[in-house]
Amino acid sequence: MSTFTPASQTATAPVNGFIPQANQWVRLRDRISEYSAEEALLLCENADGSWVAWVPDHGETQLQREQLLKL
Repeated sequence: MSTFTPASQTATAPVNGFIPQANQWVRLRDRISEYSAEEALLLCENADGSWVAWVPDHGETQLQREQLLKL
């Protein structure tokens, strides 16, 4: 018996099972600038799979899924 997994989850779920969610703090793979924090607060996901996030000492920005690491 197989389990149905929505395409939206298979496209965004990496091997380690980390699925970003709104209002979640994540670590950035690379800092936005040399003065910005290494973490970001995810605000909402865009239709294209990118995320609007707030980065301390930088402000609001758009991040790609590949830039996010689980804290």
